[in-house]
Amino acid sequence: MKLHLLDNGILVLGSENPVIRDGGKEGEAPKIPVHSFLLETSVGYILFDCACDDQGMEVWPQWLRETPYVAGEGGTVVERLAELGVRPEEVRCVVLSHMHVDHMGCVKYFPRARTLVSAQEFIAVMREYSLNQLDGTFHVKTDVDNALRAETQWQLVYEDCLPLAEDVTVYNFGAGHSYGMLGLLVRTEHGRYLLAADAVYSRAHYGPPARMAGVCGDEAGYYRTVERIRKIAEENQAEVLFGHDMEQFRTLAERDAQGKL
Repeated sequence: MKLHLLDNGILVLGSENPVIRDGGKEGEAPKIPVHSFLLETSVGYILFDCACDDQGMEVWPQWLRETPYVAGEGGTVVERLAELGVRPEEVRCVVLSHMHVDHMGCVKYFPRARTLVSAQEFIAVMREYSLNQLDGTFHVKTDVDNALRAETQWQLVYEDCLPLAEDVTVYNFGAGHSYGMLGLLVRTEHGRYLLAADAVYSRAHYGPPARMAGVCGDEAGYYRTVERIRKIAEENQAEVLFGHDMEQFRTLAERDAQGKL
């Protein structure tokens, strides 16, 4: 099993952002990484998260465009996959940690893939979509429009824990940062990793003690999830990979470039 980091770019945050508070050099707007992971497994390619819509800055509501998305040097998900010689139609399975704008935006490019999402997350988001209540949230109407237009093959995850392939397990963390969060436990020849995405933004949020995320739908669920992640990581001697930790992201990029993920 091989794990690849896909650098899909950054989101540029305002000075009063809810994610990080030590955002780089003085005078610079803080930035957070937007990334995905590609897994080469016994059942084919699995993609964890789909980053922002590559057309997002043209179609997002104005308030969201004030947090600009800047694609990576090599582009966004599809271009990053191409660098690895992988076409979208070769991806057998997509796992969405949740349906926020920076995690499901390019799901539209993978209509042939089975797309796993928390049942709790999907039902809540689609209810709000049907009621036209997505404005002002990080669940964006155009992302759902695009997914429906592409006839995405959804698989709703109700299970607490779901084996997906040899050395790959889906964990259903429940509500916290969003209505429902998924993570992946993976094992490669270089180690074991727990892909937590925004269930834990960064090492600083992980603690201990755990620190509250700036965006949270269920406070009790959030803290419960962090402690569950801590337990799973300890039991499996796994490294936790956070959702928006720029320092960790840079380290992972270096390890990936050396083929050591």
